[in-house]
Amino acid sequence: MLSRTTFTIIALLGVALVVSSCGKLNQEEFEMWKNEHVSQIEQTNSDMSNKITMLEGKVDQNNKDTTEAISKGKEEAIAASQQGDADTIAAADQKAKEGDAQLRADLTKAIDMQGKESMDAAKSGDAELKMQLDAVGQNATANGAAIKQIQSELMAVKEQVAMNAKEAAKKPMVVTTVNFGSGRTGLSSKDKAMLDGVVDQLMASDAKIVVVGHADGTPVLRGSHRSNWDLSQARANSVSKYLKSKGIDAARIEAVGMAHTKPVAPQNTAAGRAMNRRAEVILLPAGAMM
Repeated sequence: MLSRTTFTIIALLGVALVVSSCGKLNQEEFEMWKNEHVSQIEQTNSDMSNKITMLEGKVDQNNKDTTEAISKGKEEAIAASQQGDADTIAAADQKAKEGDAQLRADLTKAIDMQGKESMDAAKSGDAELKMQLDAVGQNATANGAAIKQIQSELMAVKEQVAMNAKEAAKKPMVVTTVNFGSGRTGLSSKDKAMLDGVVDQLMASDAKIVVVGHADGTPVLRGSHRSNWDLSQARANSVSKYLKSKGIDAARIEAVGMAHTKPVAPQNTAAGRAMNRRAEVILLPAGAMM
């Protein structure tokens, strides 16, 4: 668009051309004509300026309206998007709720079925357990009868043992035996140790103590003993003397020689004769017989 100054200059040039072509206008008429045309040009410029101002205002308003429309469109688009998101979320939530309800229903059904199976298994197990318990009860009853029988038999055995113990207490009991060398009556250290081991037992008993000496039957041809009787008696006396030295009451002790009349092994072998050369320490309860 041409500016106001440019338009004015063009207009004046046009006027000058007209005047120069006519050549007949005087100065006053020219001034009048110029003023009139300048006024018209200025009015035209003023009108154009107003129109331009109005157009600029319309453009600004249009820009404002466009901006507002764009902003409103954005807001509506965002609102629509948010509403769509909300609808999507609501739909998803509803679907999740429906899925959860279905899952709960399925789980409840599965639990009910499992519970029924468990109850059935428990009932079956109870029946089997009852049968086993009944069998155990029957076995227990049978075992109880067997135990009572065994207890009865054991009691009878105990009574018999007690009776035997009483009978045994009435019979002579060999406490220990020491052996001698051929023709000898002295005690070895081994013999003394054996006798020491029974001293407490002898002192704890109130039974009579009988020491019985034995010989091996070999004829006595020399020495201080005239016969196997003397030799066996000397062996009994030797043991009795040692027991008395250990604190046993002499009144309880009786020494007896049996010669070779009660051998415990064959007399025709060296080993047998060595076993027969002995002295036995015997507890003899009251009323018991040798």
